[in-house]
Amino acid sequence: MIQHAIASRLFAIFGHRICCGEIPDWTARVGQAWDTYDVAPYNLYNVIWRAQNWVLQNCESRVTDS
Repeated sequence: MIQHAIASRLFAIFGHRICCGEIPDWTARVGQAWDTYDVAPYNLYNVIWRAQNWVLQNCESRVTDS
């Protein structure tokens, strides 16, 4: 429940940038050498991707049945 509230609040503040924004290429060169997120979890690109994915997965859907 709290996860949905946090994700929804972040989405309300930042809009689609928080879950669907483009991740800059230079972030792949910060932290661990770039690899997939399961191999290099502390690469900045992967950290940002996981955060975006978390918000996307936990944001409450605004779609309602008609």
